[in-house]
Amino acid sequence: MKMVCFNWAVADYFGWGVYGYNLLIYGRTHPTLEVSSLTEPSFLYPLSPIASSLLSQYKPKPNARLELEEDDVFLNYLGVSNRPLEKAKFRDIGVIFSEANPMADQEIRNLKEYEFIVAGSSWNASVLEEAGIQTHTVIQGVDTDLFRPLPKRYFKNRFVVFSGGKLEYRKGQDLVLKAFARFAAKHPDALLVTAWRSQWEESIAPSVNYSNVCEPLHASPDMGSSIYDWILRNGVKPNQVLCLDTAPNRLMPDVFREVDLAVFPNRCEAGTNLVAMEALAFGLPCLISQNTGHLDIIQKNNAIPLTLQKPIEGLGATGWGESSVDEIVDRMEDAYQGRLGLDPDVVRGSMLNYSWERSINQLLGLFV
Repeated sequence: MKMVCFNWAVADYFGWGVYGYNLLIYGRTHPTLEVSSLTEPSFLYPLSPIASSLLSQYKPKPNARLELEEDDVFLNYLGVSNRPLEKAKFRDIGVIFSEANPMADQEIRNLKEYEFIVAGSSWNASVLEEAGIQTHTVIQGVDTDLFRPLPKRYFKNRFVVFSGGKLEYRKGQDLVLKAFARFAAKHPDALLVTAWRSQWEESIAPSVNYSNVCEPLHASPDMGSSIYDWILRNGVKPNQVLCLDTAPNRLMPDVFREVDLAVFPNRCEAGTNLVAMEALAFGLPCLISQNTGHLDIIQKNNAIPLTLQKPIEGLGATGWGESSVDEIVDRMEDAYQGRLGLDPDVVRGSMLNYSWERSINQLLGLFV
């Protein structure tokens, strides 16, 4: 049986980890491929009995790369800057979510050494292809069984605005904060729920200061307190914000059930924004910036696109867009007044063809 091995995390609390988990789970049941990972799975929340049983039969293979044969496949996690490929006898394939546009010349040379690159969005693929890199597009999936509509439990008398994704300039949480502070000043029942925590926050969260949209974030070893203080210093009252700690993917539906509006004014997405896809699968009204990888998931009548996108100056940010705070505030008001006109069934239906099973089968189908 042909082997497919990958070298990124298997976890339930960040994007690459969720990708790795689904690749391993669906790979374990593939009829013609044997899928393995170099890493030990790490979960914050217990797995289902079936998933737990499947993974209990699996043992990480730290030296698996050395054991691969000529027809076997090694999937390489690729980041912002990648070293030249060490040539091997097996098939080396790169998997990338790269926001850089244009890419550095050395980076282009490094990526061209792979047999081909798997890109996480049509936009990312177009950037790679324009650089002469052979590319296939595979859109990440969403667990449409886990993310489905549920009634509110705790905040029935509040208008809840959700913002998710690791805190950084690229994700645009500064724009959410600025807009929400203005909106909440008019609506005492408004509540901002944030899911911004990450294991990289102390180093990347201060990048939100690049924009000068908000008063600056002051990073510290206690980033939870730093983030909360940043929100208050930018005009949000203590009773109008709830900052969540890092949560496992399986518990996010308990967050979404309380939400009236999800806001994603991301300046760039090299993928398709897993959190936004999960919110759509839940049937939530979403404001989504009309740029980069988001263009793959914005469909007719499934979301409210943030259409005012100001180009971002700077090397490597061609195609990025900065959403208008005024437009975000206006759309928040429309949502509050019930004027968005989105049908939850249509919103949810737009994600039903993006299951993880389909995504992983498309990826593995490149190697059958």
